[in-house]
Amino acid sequence: MKILKSITAMMLILSMNTFAVPEGAFTTLHVKAKNVDKYIEMMKDNQAPFEAIGSDVAGVCVTKTGNQYPGEMFVWNAFPSVEKAMEATDLYDPMKASGAYKKMRNVKYSSTFKPLKEFKLQPGYERLWRLNLNDPMAYTQKIVELEEAIRAAGHDMNIGVFQPLGGGTEVFHVRAVSQTAGDLGKVIDEYYAGGSWASIWNESAQYVDEIVSDTIEHCQIIYTK
Repeated sequence: MKILKSITAMMLILSMNTFAVPEGAFTTLHVKAKNVDKYIEMMKDNQAPFEAIGSDVAGVCVTKTGNQYPGEMFVWNAFPSVEKAMEATDLYDPMKASGAYKKMRNVKYSSTFKPLKEFKLQPGYERLWRLNLNDPMAYTQKIVELEEAIRAAGHDMNIGVFQPLGGGTEVFHVRAVSQTAGDLGKVIDEYYAGGSWASIWNESAQYVDEIVSDTIEHCQIIYTK
């Protein structure tokens, strides 16, 4: 398994030479919130931590279905580069937080993610797949094609593919974003009805070794620099 992962990582590095990978990176802090709404309001009222780490934009994603535990959510921060994202990990240690933050949440883990395709940061209702991929860049190219086809069919949907960096057991994230829960469901309905773009999604499955998890999240921006 370790040999296979090493080969996959090497293939990813080599394929980046011929694939336009966008700038930027995200960090995520996964927590168990004791009261999700109060925790989010507290962060909106106290934005010093986002300023301290130099975040460009920050927000939250709350797991609505597929939860592993009550209060499952994460805080995300967007940065202009992986360099800035990784520097941020030295500027704030969530494990050492005190006061209200310590009382409002239990920290699970944190990670850094690199987007492998252009991604319009417009949070909403989002279906998130965690995937083990056998050819990340070929999969990403197929998702670029899929996103274009879904939009051509009249849907306002953004799809992102994200590679974990120093993410522990995290795997690739694929995130399909609509502005309302109903809009997200409408796209799914169209897939099962044999939508014109459905075959592209089916073709992308050849690059997926395992679906680790499948959840629906509600995401929003809570800080802008």
